[in-house]
Amino acid sequence: DWKTLYEAADWAALRHLYTDDAVLMTANQQKIEGADNILAFLQRLSGTGAKAEFRFEPEEAVAKPPFGFVTAKYRMDIAFPGRDPVVVAGRSYLVYKWQNGGWKLWRDIDNFAPDVTPADFAD
Repeated sequence: DWKTLYEAADWAALRHLYTDDAVLMTANQQKIEGADNILAFLQRLSGTGAKAEFRFEPEEAVAKPPFGFVTAKYRMDIAFPGRDPVVVAGRSYLVYKWQNGGWKLWRDIDNFAPDVTPADFAD
């Protein structure tokens, strides 16, 4: 759902995927606390006119309320108007919290990993 909502810029629906006290820790950025602050951070690319496409390949998932986690490889292709595209790849560790009858994203940690490259993703 996250990928589809992000690529569609459906920010209101994307917000509902997060707990209020969610935290994003992504490569080369300061820790971002709170779902509304995370959404503001995520919207920054669309404000520049850039288009981003994600690929996400889960490697492991565990779900035992009240928490669950997913580790995954990711690739992000960013097309900026008038500039060369940027491709970023790495690994995510996502922690979900069971809340109000469903899983909500509680912690999102992304990093660059030497064993994950853009070429790892089949077209």
